[in-house]
Amino acid sequence: MITNDVVERACNEVSEYSEEQMGAEFERFFKSQPDLCDFVVDATSESDQQIQELSLFLSYMVFKAVEINRPADLATVSQSTIEAAYHQSEQWIETINQTAVEELQSIASNIGTEREPHLLQYVISELNQPLEDGTLLGDEQKGEVFFVLKTVISSLSGRPFETKETQ
Repeated sequence: MITNDVVERACNEVSEYSEEQMGAEFERFFKSQPDLCDFVVDATSESDQQIQELSLFLSYMVFKAVEINRPADLATVSQSTIEAAYHQSEQWIETINQTAVEELQSIASNIGTEREPHLLQYVISELNQPLEDGTLLGDEQKGEVFFVLKTVISSLSGRPFETKETQ
């Protein structure tokens, strides 16, 4: 599991990058994880450019945190891994949609049982922050980005939607 310290370390490293370094890092990310980057681009292709950019940036941040945590173990994610994580994301969203509003709070409080709770908390925190232009994401936009990032996290962690109890 990626700890909160690893997430903070990734955030601190990236915050110190120059524009050139950030460009080089994105190029490295795209070369290292081409199928994953294609998934993010395809999944957000009909969204505003801000949503696409946010989704790619957060995907990079997840990649960076996973890379810091396990530099030698980070393999290129295959299309089949992404598809499995995507289908599990769909099932998870379907469960959420069928859940009564009162039960949603229970689901939110159980984020700690997810395999990568700190990454999920980071994504949720970022989705609740204003964008660079000061606008806030609407609930539908947040849901779209969260769905994409949940799939990215599951794909990079190597065990889609496995909770601590099932490891």
